[in-house]
Amino acid sequence: MLIVAASVLLVLHIGPRPWLLLFLAVAILVELAEKGFLVWYTRRIPVAVGAEAMIGRPVTVVAACRPAGRVRLGRESWKAQCAEGAGVGERLVIDSVENLSLVVSRPSA
Repeated sequence: MLIVAASVLLVLHIGPRPWLLLFLAVAILVELAEKGFLVWYTRRIPVAVGAEAMIGRPVTVVAACRPAGRVRLGRESWKAQCAEGAGVGERLVIDSVENLSLVVSRPSA
């Protein structure tokens, strides 16, 4: 956008008109091509939302899971089920989401 603004100022205040008008047209085309490329590129990135996006993310145990407890995912606290059992402060990963409860286990090494 700065390129277009600078080009407009240049066209309006300096030099012979034909060359500066050509420069302005090229600057606008470059700006549009850049925006088009960025839109095309960002649409290729899949959006990760929902329960399936949580699988594999690390969590920290905040209330002992033997087998039920609570874990912290980001800033949120979730109910969790851990078949192996886990103490407070342990790092686990999410295996699946069942209703509003996370099924967690120890990360594979």
